[in-house]
Amino acid sequence: MAAPAPSYDLVLLLHATADEQTRQKVGADVDKLIQDDGTLLEAREWGVRQLAYPINDEATAEYRVFRFQGPATLLNEIDRQLKINDTVMRHRIIKLERNPVDLPDLREIDEQAAAAGAAVAAAEAS
Repeated sequence: MAAPAPSYDLVLLLHATADEQTRQKVGADVDKLIQDDGTLLEAREWGVRQLAYPINDEATAEYRVFRFQGPATLLNEIDRQLKINDTVMRHRIIKLERNPVDLPDLREIDEQAAAAGAAVAAAEAS
């Protein structure tokens, strides 16, 4: 019996200073690349977030994550296309273990944290 196809996570850091339309096009192009040659399992936009350290004097980037399955040729083509795209600050393709964890929804987590912070601030004010 053949082993199941491996799954991969592609993490993209896009220049936050690029216009929204350009960032959306990069996401759509990656989505199309994956669906043409592989299987897109999940895609998440994590929004503009603070970087752990500045990259080329930029402190923020828009994060996007794609979980997919596909052949090595797809990995090479994604890597090639992202290396020549000026909107992409960094990208990384990670091969996943057999039972990967679910991708978190960071925007939902941010909203919950903001609501909790507002509740604490309201309690302290009274």
